[in-house]
Formats: sequence, structure tokens, C-alpha cells
Amino acid sequence: MSSRDRAGKPKKVTMKDVATMAGVSIMTVSRVLNNDKVSESTYERVMEAVTKLNYRLNVSARSLSGSQSYLLGFFYDNSIGSYISQYLIGVLQRCNELGYHLVLESCGFGADNVEEIISELTSRYMLDGIILPPPLSEYLPLLDALDEAGLRYVRVGPGLELDRSAYVSIDDYKATYEMTEHLIKEGHRNIGFIKGDCHQGVAANRFRGFSDALAHYGISMEEAVVAEGDFNFNGGMTASEEILSSGKPVTAIFASNDDMASAVIASVHKRGLRVPEDIAVAGFDDTSIARTIWPQLTTVKQPIDQMSADSVDLLIEAIKADSILGIKLNKRAILPHSIVVRGSTRPLDK
Repeated sequence: MSSRDRAGKPKKVTMKDVATMAGVSIMTVSRVLNNDKVSESTYERVMEAVTKLNYRLNVSARSLSGSQSYLLGFFYDNSIGSYISQYLIGVLQRCNELGYHLVLESCGFGADNVEEIISELTSRYMLDGIILPPPLSEYLPLLDALDEAGLRYVRVGPGLELDRSAYVSIDDYKATYEMTEHLIKEGHRNIGFIKGDCHQGVAANRFRGFSDALAHYGISMEEAVVAEGDFNFNGGMTASEEILSSGKPVTAIFASNDDMASAVIASVHKRGLRVPEDIAVAGFDDTSIARTIWPQLTTVKQPIDQMSADSVDLLIEAIKADSILGIKLNKRAILPHSIVVRGSTRPLDK
């Protein structure tokens, strides 16, 4: 039994096809193919569908069952930005040092087919574990599907359900508080703030750091101008235009990441204004764009290279703890941040 596409070529049979024929979920098919426990009747239905559809297993991967494959997965959202690009490079370098290979898989935040994505991936590769950078580190349906599939994972910079898995992060609240404090001590009271993606807990933590710093120094939120962003350049442009058009005497804008901060600088220049003489600009992450834009960006420095290495190390440690000791190891690494002052900010003229 086989099917063909419109060009007459044999159509690739997917795990979803097997699940449909067997009358089970895709995840159940994955469990059968990965030799997990299912009822005898379920096993027989799935394997009958596999045979009828001539579904091809990844034989090389299956032969490794019960041993390490030295393959790690890296899921990324389609709206990949400079932070994730830099993080990925660090992960690749650490994997190379330790003799692991990396499999990249796209998964949009909000995707409703995460079970299918995971099942198809595990049918092709026997992954030892998966690294989840933001925003996927906070996409709960994806975490649920990974847990159901029994896949180990480590998260990067999560702001939700911190006890759920191993993760690596910085103290986003404290870092944002300190950058806001830096701007206040330079004389700024009317500060614009661009939030990150509202679906991410880390964005809420950064906004809380900003608002608490204002309150500590006796500055009302009414003196600030807050706009919604989404951690990318276009969102930063829209948010910065909103702040600059507010009519309030804003003297500084603090964006929740460097991509949005670079958009602020572009928006300020577009209006014929100067950075930092007319508007001071600060960002968050210290990605490569912070050093290549002009003026160079004052920003919160995340130790991205170290975070990359630590996420690989934590995942491998969790893999070994599971396979050797049979325990779930949920270690966390909270790494130090710093404030890097460059040309995009300066003390406010009195």
C-alpha cells in the first residue's frame, strides 16, 4: 500500500499517517517505535500500520537504542535574533569540544503541532537531549510534549516554572534594576522603557526590575513612557516611535534587548536627533550588534558564551544521571551579569 503526490512520485509516509491508520496519537506511535511500554493491543495496531504503510525507521538510530547517540537537539523559533545566533555558535563550539553533534529544529512559539514535530524528529534521530533557548524555553505545550516523550532538556533564560527542568540564566530582574539605576544616577527621570514579548516570563521580570528601580528612587511611573515590543528590530522601531511621539520629555530609552535598542537608535537618528546628546539609549544582552552599531550601545552584558557552554554541560550531566543513576537532575546555573557603559549614554546635562 502506498500513496503518491500530484507529480506521481511516492509520497513520504509520516508518523502522523501511521497514527491515523492505527487510531492512536502521534506520541503513542513514538513510544512504540522507541520501545516504551504500551499495551500489547496498541503495539500490534501500530506495528500493523507501520507494515502496511511501509513506514521506514531510521535503522542506524534504532541500533543505538540503550546507548548514547552523542546527538543533541537545538530547537529555535523562526524569529531568531542576534542573541540566539550568538548563543547557537557557543553551543556548537562546546558540542565540538565534547564530541557531540547538534541537530537544529525549527519550532515556532505558539505552534500547535509540537507533538508531531517531536515525533518526526525522534523517528529520524535518537537524541540524547534538547536545548531550548527563548522563547521556546517558556512554551509550556512544548515542554509538556517533551516530558510526555521522555526527552531530557535544558532551558535557557526561562521565567516560568523554574523547578521544571535544568536551566541556565542570569538574574534578569536584578540586571534591569541596575541598568535603570545607572540611568537615574546619570540624571534621567523621564525614561522610556520597551518591554519584551508579553508571552515570556523573562520580559515580565525585566519590566518589574525597571518599575521597582523607579519606585526606589521616588520616580512615578507616570514620568516614564512604556511601550510593548517583541524582542526584534521591527518591534523596537514601532515601540520607539510610540515613545518619541508621546509628547513627554523623555531623555533616555531603555530597551529590553539589543535588537530593539538598535532600532531605538535608528528611530532617534531618523528624527534628526542625536544619541546620546538628545536621547540616551540602553539595551540588554551585549550581543555583537551592541558593538557594531554607532554609537556603541550601553547594555547589560549576559555572558552568552559561558551560558552556551554551561547549557551543554548541564544537559550532558542530566543525560548521564538519567542513564547511569536513573535520576532526574534539574541543576541550574545563574551566571553573573554586568553593566557595560559605552557611547550611547552619558550624564544628563543639568
